Amino acid sequence: MMKRTLTAAALATVLAAPAFAQSAPTATTSPAPTASSTMNATSGGFVASQPSTDWRGSKLIGASVYGPDNASIGEINDVIIGSDGKINAVVVGVGGFLGVGQKDVALPFESVSVTRKPDSASIDKITVSYTKDQLKNAPTFAYYEPASRATTGSGATGSGSGAMPATKPATPKQ
Repeated sequence: MMKRTLTAAALATVLAAPAFAQSAPTATTSPAPTASSTMNATSGGFVASQPSTDWRGSKLIGASVYGPDNASIGEINDVIIGSDGKINAVVVGVGGFLGVGQKDVALPFESVSVTRKPDSASIDKITVSYTKDQLKNAPTFAYYEPASRATTGSGATGSGSGAMPATKPATPKQ
């Protein structure tokens, strides 16, 4: 539960960052509204409400995903957002039992179909055309990890083995 909360908070931060980075529009220009925010944009270019066609990341993360045979194939563990602000993929945990033996597979967001419960903000069902076997055989998704920086050592002289040089015990002065 804590992982989902932290992921949702991180997702909200990433989605809000472009709004904070924008400079205030001048009186002679205004930003062009996007297709999903055309009806909900205020005069300052901010989105005032969520259109019924958009989804909250907190609703997607943790939701079950179903295959074409209506069998559950996994759960959405994460959402990958591109630098352009669009959702590129959802990461689905597939296989395993209670998280043991599970692997993450990233599915293009365009391949995911999300339906809403009637007269509700809740998700009714998330489906994909991939079968459970196809996803088990799909490549494991690798999250971006920056290259680790090699250290040059601690500055101590020695053979470079990392071991501290042996020292003689101090002899008491008399």
